[in-house]
Amino acid sequence: MTQLREEPRTHGSGRPRPLTRRFVAALSCCLVGVAAVTACGDGSGRAESATDTTSAPTTVVTSPEPATDTPLESDTTPAEPTYTEESEPDENPYATDPGTESGDEDDDALEDSSGVPHGEWTGTAQVTVDFADPGCAADSRSYALPATLIIDDPVGTEGNSFHLSWASDDQTADGAFGVTSAHSGTDTVDGESVEIAYWSLSDDGDGSFSGQLTDTAAAAGASLNLLFVPKPLFQCGTYTSFPYGMNTDTTIEGSITDDSASVTLSGTTVDGTRSFRVEWS
Repeated sequence: MTQLREEPRTHGSGRPRPLTRRFVAALSCCLVGVAAVTACGDGSGRAESATDTTSAPTTVVTSPEPATDTPLESDTTPAEPTYTEESEPDENPYATDPGTESGDEDDDALEDSSGVPHGEWTGTAQVTVDFADPGCAADSRSYALPATLIIDDPVGTEGNSFHLSWASDDQTADGAFGVTSAHSGTDTVDGESVEIAYWSLSDDGDGSFSGQLTDTAAAAGASLNLLFVPKPLFQCGTYTSFPYGMNTDTTIEGSITDDSASVTLSGTTVDGTRSFRVEWS
């Protein structure tokens, strides 16, 4: 317990001031201060409670400036026009191209009409050449050379029912040869079309054929039916390989199946100094 004591007298009132009056006055000031603090909650003289759930209205301030947000790239890209494709009636999936069908029939008809199978055959040709150079002793030489036979469609304006090409694989060796039934191409000098029919060929419709060389084209410098055999640089001495044109008495005959070919070529050269025979079976 606190003991209260009297204050000495002051000169203000001329009499002593009771302690209880001073205590009451101090307590009154404290109560006034607490009330003032409580009233300062929102500046309107009304106290706010910590559990007050009443929310003050929210004021939204809008800017007078227009929106400057940049739209996405996908939003600014103009929409592409949409095209509607007209539907067409479905074609018959089993229909055959008239052009293709016709071409196939033509090829079959061509092969059937010739009776000679088309294709490529390889083998070894046996070449025998008899030499009869003026003033020199007779001589005979034999060669064995790999060769290729090709039977195909006629070329250009060729009148045969098939085109024949038969040649040794090496065109530089002694005994080399080359046979072609026709040629279709372009002159490298004047650019004109060149059509030459060298051979007249026929067949029996069953794979066998025969023919004769009818044009050497030597005058036109277009000989393609050649035999490469030694020729003397001077009389009876120092031979070197030389291309001899085949003469128009040269003949060919053969029999061809899908799996095999038998061909014989025989004749003489244009100058008459070489006679030859090429066999392949």
